[in-house]
Amino acid sequence: MNFMNYARPCYTLSMPSAMGQGVIGHGIVVKLLERWAQAPSFSYVFTGPAHVGKRFLAERFVRVLAGCSPEQDLAVHPDVVAFELEEGKKEISVKSVRENRSRLYQSPQIASRLVAFIPRMDRLNEEGFNALLKVMEEPPANAVFVSVAANVARIPATILSRSVQIPLGLVPQNEIVEALLQNGMPKAEAEKRALAARGRPGLALTQDDSLSVFRPLAESWVAAQSVGQRLNAIDKLRQVCESQEDAAAAWHDALQACSEAVRASFVAMPVKAVILGQGIADALAAIGGSVGPRLMLEASAVQVARQRLPQPSLYPKIFPHSLCI
Repeated sequence: MNFMNYARPCYTLSMPSAMGQGVIGHGIVVKLLERWAQAPSFSYVFTGPAHVGKRFLAERFVRVLAGCSPEQDLAVHPDVVAFELEEGKKEISVKSVRENRSRLYQSPQIASRLVAFIPRMDRLNEEGFNALLKVMEEPPANAVFVSVAANVARIPATILSRSVQIPLGLVPQNEIVEALLQNGMPKAEAEKRALAARGRPGLALTQDDSLSVFRPLAESWVAAQSVGQRLNAIDKLRQVCESQEDAAAAWHDALQACSEAVRASFVAMPVKAVILGQGIADALAAIGGSVGPRLMLEASAVQVARQRLPQPSLYPKIFPHSLCI
């Protein structure tokens, strides 16, 4: 189940409810979650780019479902069953899933239901997904699953088909500015942070610049004078992305840095910028897929050498908001 057409950011910040408190953007999603909390489905999966508020909103939904306050620690709530990564591990083991599975068939202690929270669902291994699927095939009567996934392509279709997918998009800049102003930030600083955040409230709040490591490589990719130089820059981008804990999020940041570099070059080389921009769009759509973003960028490098835009592919063209050309 997917409500992609309805999960667009809302331009209204007046959300006094417990569900919407502290949430920047995603107003329509918040309203839907408020209604779903009264009669929830069995499973929800929050997806979207890094730093847009997936986990924050999912945790808020868990709290509402479990009837606990924003200050209460979810880790000690008796009716919240968390599927977390073990220390030093990169995947959630099947052992952890099986241990939590037995708890889900028990009765809640203080809430009206049990809530299974999987904040990194895309970190389950194959055995873990199979064990989780067994629960979903015979769902506990009093349990609701709330999951977060940065790389939705890793989740089996058999699990997604049993879940309500909640895709979160980038938040309009004016909403981020307004939220920062309401938090007491000076207007000039709020506007600067919102612009640098590129639609991702988490970056505006922390002032982290996740693109700094990618900008020199992105500039080399755009300025390359030959196919070989451009392919070398792409390979370096790949190496950095794959060295990160969350490769999918790293690719999003890398492509955002590439879009900045393309935008800066548009006046000097408009044809090249358009071709590279289309390559970025294809690469964004390929994150987490079988083809991968690297191949899409390499294809655009060849097309730049030919000075020719490729024919439309089956991938949706989702241009980054920061790519204004």
